[in-house]
Amino acid sequence: MANLPTIGSFPNGWIEKEYNGGMKFRNGDTLIARITPCLENGKTAFINFLDKDEIAYGSTEYIVISAKNNYSSSFFYFLARNHDFVDYAVKNMNGSSGRQRVSGDTIGKYRIPVIPREELESFMSHAEITLKTIKDNSLQNMRLSMIRDALLPKLMSGELKVNDLNR
Repeated sequence: MANLPTIGSFPNGWIEKEYNGGMKFRNGDTLIARITPCLENGKTAFINFLDKDEIAYGSTEYIVISAKNNYSSSFFYFLARNHDFVDYAVKNMNGSSGRQRVSGDTIGKYRIPVIPREELESFMSHAEITLKTIKDNSLQNMRLSMIRDALLPKLMSGELKVNDLNR
């Protein structure tokens, strides 16, 4: 759950380990937190970083939304970020005041308006480009952070000098 972002679509990180239970997902799925306060805080991610046909898994405290019918997977990510959708999910939570959750069945009953095909296709083409750009930028930021984390301690300790980098 800690790796679901509250802003943006790309997960804050992930780890690789053997399957030991949890929600399964694949590229094109949207993950949305099901529990308070994570749902209200916007913990949502679009999955587009896995290898082809790779299946991953994670917390049981989120819901996996997969594309169906004529809608692309990107549509469901942006739907999950929509204020009306989140408001619907929050209003339909159950449980004790400190541990309320929304069910996957409740999310599945959210009524999606009928969108004219032409408008939907235009939206989806822009949405897919946007999500790919976010993915590419996020991966580059992760690589740059790794380089920074490797170089900074060496620069701070004097083991490596800036002048040495210019040679």
